[in-house]
Amino acid sequence: MTVNHTPAHSQTASVALIRNWPVTFLSAGLLPLLLALGFWQLDRAEEKARILATIDGRLGAQPRSPATLDELRAYTPVRLMGFFTGELFYLDNRTRDGKVGYEVLQVFVTGGERWLVNRGWVAAEPGRQTLPVVSWPLAAKWITGFLYPADNDGTSSPMAMEFDSGPGVEPERLQRIQAVGQDLLGSLELDQPAWTIRLSADSDTALNTGWEFVNNSPAKHTGYAVQWFAMAAALCILWLSAATNIPAMIKNNNYKRGNGS
Repeated sequence: MTVNHTPAHSQTASVALIRNWPVTFLSAGLLPLLLALGFWQLDRAEEKARILATIDGRLGAQPRSPATLDELRAYTPVRLMGFFTGELFYLDNRTRDGKVGYEVLQVFVTGGERWLVNRGWVAAEPGRQTLPVVSWPLAAKWITGFLYPADNDGTSSPMAMEFDSGPGVEPERLQRIQAVGQDLLGSLELDQPAWTIRLSADSDTALNTGWEFVNNSPAKHTGYAVQWFAMAAALCILWLSAATNIPAMIKNNNYKRGNGS
């Protein structure tokens, strides 16, 4: 009687493909995670691209007076005529090109309305023991910029606040205390306390603007995705070489073909 050993042989061959089951189980758990992180970064890149497209669309509109707007929306271009007061906020821990400094917010009065304007960034003084000197025109000026939510500007936690009360009067300086900062903002009697105006670079009263509209660009998220996918590919290669007999089997088959077996 002839016995067919093919099923047993096939089962042995299939089992022999795996020689390290702990590494196999670890790889099987990590691979979906790495792939999921890669696709998540791609989704983030697409989301940031949509956000930037919306911002570009809004910033491309003609600047208007806030009084003529039916609705206040972030990144809406505005243009106002008025004057700066001596009320300044210095927002701490703001950076430009890796340098630490402050963003300067100043009250601007236009048509009887009081707005908080973010004029941009100034570098910190050496040692950070004194605040940088910021000047402003005393005459009425046109300013152009765009609307931006006050919460995102960090106005609830100013590093310091100054009131220029006149010649020879020492300005008041307060350290960064969130609750006090909120009280000070309330005392400014802003007409739109939920909003600031970020100056455009072409405003002659603007400091260093260089506004970042998103914390990470779509290209950076895409780069992160490539890294995650590369790690997934490296994991597969590691699994093949460290946990299976496939490389040895391929090498053995090539050797047999080369010898005409």
